[in-house]
Amino acid sequence: MLNILESLWSSMALFLSALFFHGMALRSLRDKKPAWFQNKFANEIINYSLGIYYGFLGIYFIIRGLPGTDSGIYTDMLLNILIILHIFSSAGPATVALLLIITGKLFLGNALFANLFYVFLIIGFYFVCMEVAKLRLSTVQKVILIKLGAIPLMLLYLHQKIHIAYTVESLPVWTFYFFISFFITFIIISAAYYIDTSNKLIYELQQSTILDPLTGLSNFRHFEQTFDTAFQFATLKKTNLSLIIIDIDYFKRVNDTYGHLVGNSVLSTFSQMLLKISFPPNTVIARIGGEEFAIILPNINASETEHLAEKIRKKVEKIEFPIVATGSVITISAGIANYNGSNYLTPEALLQAADQALYNAKRNGRNQVHIRETETVL
Repeated sequence: MLNILESLWSSMALFLSALFFHGMALRSLRDKKPAWFQNKFANEIINYSLGIYYGFLGIYFIIRGLPGTDSGIYTDMLLNILIILHIFSSAGPATVALLLIITGKLFLGNALFANLFYVFLIIGFYFVCMEVAKLRLSTVQKVILIKLGAIPLMLLYLHQKIHIAYTVESLPVWTFYFFISFFITFIIISAAYYIDTSNKLIYELQQSTILDPLTGLSNFRHFEQTFDTAFQFATLKKTNLSLIIIDIDYFKRVNDTYGHLVGNSVLSTFSQMLLKISFPPNTVIARIGGEEFAIILPNINASETEHLAEKIRKKVEKIEFPIVATGSVITISAGIANYNGSNYLTPEALLQAADQALYNAKRNGRNQVHIRETETVL
């Protein structure tokens, strides 16, 4: 029994290490490739990669639990893999891990009947996890229900694996194993919950420093940093970099007439419209002032940028903004400046050119797009 406890403890330590590396990998990936977590396809790839990761961890536990290799009961760790994935991820990654575990069980070892028996039990446990994960319960309540659902599996498998008899005399042994199983699972779940919560909190803190709280777009600070980096890259590679600055026409009149709550709704509605537009890769949309917005477009020339700005302007005219007066229409003015690899020496010059183009658009009657001509280097 001491050997089994030692093996359970070492396997739990390995599981906790796997959780730690999983958490650190996701945190690093979110820092370096945040767009991957916004893209549905990329997010699915990440999730299914987790399924593969934990599936191979399960295969390792199977190898360690082979007769003659180790006396520990690693079956409990396989169940914990499914619990973790169902509660903190989704059924998809859990299915991938299950398939790998089943494959490992069937192809490793010689006891075919025992392996088939185990496969039948763990598939049943998988469905228990899947159904409990759908319930509107706390994490602790879900884990308790799942572990209670694992009792029949443990009664059958432990009897077959280490030959614990179904007798009154064996009741203390059964109780001991169930206690250890619940204890280890709750340690693993607690660690997973802590890592998951910490990563989410860190991500939210990072987002709060770069996002405008009203619109959900990048704030001015993040715009400055991103724009400077984009300009340096465009200078190095001699590629195009376009900048659109947008101003909502007569926005002060909206605030004065209908109040700031309606004005905020207009800003929010406009921002949501921008987020739904299909922009080129690496586009950054920011709110840089009260009713002023900027769009950074790497590798986009002047004519393509003008076409995109016109598309936005026409879309705004058709939006039903939350304004009381019937027939009220919100319009925008936009200024464009384009860097072609040599016509501006600094990002400030490019920004000033776009701002001047916006001024020209507003001076010429508003609700129009104006592009800054750049015959001379500024």
